[in-house]
Amino acid sequence: MIFVVRRFVFMSLATAVGFFAFPVSPSVADETADLMQEIKELKSRLASLESRLAKQEAKPSSAAALSAVSDSDVPSWVRKVDISGFVDVSYVYNFDEPKTTGANGLRVFDTEPNGFQPNAFELVVQKPVSTDSPVGFRADLDVGEDAEIVGSVTTGLGSTTDEIDLQQAYVEALVPVGSGLNVKAGKFVTLHGAEVIESKDNWNFSRSYLFGYAIPFTHTGVRLSYPLTSWLTTTAGVSNGWDVVDDNNTGKTLEWMLAATPTAKTSLCATVMYGPEQTNDNHDDRFLLDVVLGYNPCERLSLKLNYDYGQEHDATIEDLEDASWHGVAGYARYQFNDWYALALRSEYFVDYDGIRTGVRAANGVGDVGLWELTVTNEFKLYKDLITRLEYRHDHATNSVFASGGGTDNTQDTISLEAIYPF
Repeated sequence: MIFVVRRFVFMSLATAVGFFAFPVSPSVADETADLMQEIKELKSRLASLESRLAKQEAKPSSAAALSAVSDSDVPSWVRKVDISGFVDVSYVYNFDEPKTTGANGLRVFDTEPNGFQPNAFELVVQKPVSTDSPVGFRADLDVGEDAEIVGSVTTGLGSTTDEIDLQQAYVEALVPVGSGLNVKAGKFVTLHGAEVIESKDNWNFSRSYLFGYAIPFTHTGVRLSYPLTSWLTTTAGVSNGWDVVDDNNTGKTLEWMLAATPTAKTSLCATVMYGPEQTNDNHDDRFLLDVVLGYNPCERLSLKLNYDYGQEHDATIEDLEDASWHGVAGYARYQFNDWYALALRSEYFVDYDGIRTGVRAANGVGDVGLWELTVTNEFKLYKDLITRLEYRHDHATNSVFASGGGTDNTQDTISLEAIYPF
């Protein structure tokens, strides 16, 4: 562009000079001298303009500059970090209108009987490990009603009423031993259960009794996993205990899991945990067995079965006797098409002496059995939006649910949920 402008200007100057290259009168000579002076000034300005244009063209564009920075100045590990998360909101209505408690009975997360809830905003920052990059980390930050529920049972990390919780925070390494030994150290979610804290990764909106009362949510410690074969993996760990960051005693809790996928359609996980969980008590141990069986008979249909048995020494307050709890839950989910799926869950849970749920039979005599049936319709009308319509019926062997100004042995709710994953 510079050379085109320069050529045009000089051709114009040459034409002007040639036109005046003949004898002229004094007045014309004066005008010619003035014109030559203007031409000289124009040449000077043109040289300055050329210099400025040359410098401008030598500068890289902002996009090119950013590309250069991205390619050379950003550490390679930063490019391997994944950022994800979701936003989860809901509305729940309880047909029994519990006025005495103002909450849904024995529900874990969906406690509001008639209102909207900002359940969770979760942000996950993770650098996965691989043979090429054997060291990584993960941190899950939760904000909302769900964070308050999880945090309320966790000791040693923030207030029990905070609607913010660091669900996970651990470093991870893939040690080159055999097929690769995976080591995690920090705070991580439990190995137990057929459900997880994040509603978006469950088949139902509400959580089961087993997830809420039979098993823990998180642990803080060290966990090791090793693939014994292509279809069998074992995991072992030691932690401060159930849902604690700072240990409430000087003992430690041990965990062990065996996960198998004997066929492409079948999976089986058996997990045990044993250790002291009572405050300032290293002798009275708690035991938990959790078994999850999964089966996919066809591409659209998925089935799961979850069984839990727990026992704790000297756990009852009145007579310091052993306490126990157990339950079983069955799940089924059918994906009709790309945008609609139907999920069913049915379970039965017994908490002897009310050590886990805090509810007992009339006059404290006998045990309360809990049963529930949940039907969840899931709609995915947009690529990044999951919506659910759920009906749940709870039934107890005694009147443990608030109903109006009194109590009842049944409870019915309907829920709407919207989830935006990113």
